[in-house]
Amino acid sequence: MLITGFAVGPHETNCYLVAARASGPAIVIDPGDEAVGTLEYYFTVNDLTPAAVLLTHGHPGHSGAAFDLCTGWDIPVHLHPADVDLLDEPPEDVRAVADGAVLSVAGIDVTVDHTPGHTPGHVVIHSRKAKLAFVGDVLFAGSIGRTDFPRGNHQQLIASITGKLWPLGDDMTFVPGHGATSTACDGSAL
Repeated sequence: MLITGFAVGPHETNCYLVAARASGPAIVIDPGDEAVGTLEYYFTVNDLTPAAVLLTHGHPGHSGAAFDLCTGWDIPVHLHPADVDLLDEPPEDVRAVADGAVLSVAGIDVTVDHTPGHTPGHVVIHSRKAKLAFVGDVLFAGSIGRTDFPRGNHQQLIASITGKLWPLGDDMTFVPGHGATSTACDGSAL
């Protein structure tokens, strides 16, 4: 499996490119502002073609390049319906994801868990096979996500972490929307 990530935009949002193998279809997760040029470089170098955009949530720092990618490559974006109104420019093909949904995209199976708190429609995208959970802004290395934005909810965030992330197990690597990855979700940041 090919997984690469890089920070983009003024908030240094982590954007991820995931493919079952080099030379083939790929998933783009959280293409924030200014991500298109770097993604196109990775597409070319690794002979990849984007198959879909998956968004952990609709904040512009995580979705800023979704319209350009989806329109330019004629691909869908997958997003929880409670966050569609957060998109500055919704692509034409927005596909709703629900809690527990299993998506098969680009030869990769991922599960989507609804994890509200940072936003009402925040989701975590994980693969038990790869032992990776793309957690957006719910959890960071050593801290939890912010809830001081409009529609944020601290109690929901804590319930999302304890109810959805803890059960993923100790061998899961948590890949956040900002900063470094983490392998611990022990409650010390709660």
